[in-house]
Amino acid sequence: MNREYYYPGEVLMMEEKTTCSLCGQLTMDGLKIHGEMICPSCEGRITELRSEDEDYHDWLAHLRSLWSRWVRPS
Repeated sequence: MNREYYYPGEVLMMEEKTTCSLCGQLTMDGLKIHGEMICPSCEGRITELRSEDEDYHDWLAHLRSLWSRWVRPS
């Protein structure tokens, strides 16, 4: 994680880059769920994904992997 801090007076501004949990690219924004980051590009692809798309099962596997980290056995 890359952080840059600026101290203009008493105001702290932080610019933070994190890695997308699906594609591994560095991003500064996106969808953060249970501590996992999904970059805007992956989020957009997921929202446009159709079951007949060639990469559908790859995306499904990525999402299942994330889901398994979030769900704890009871």
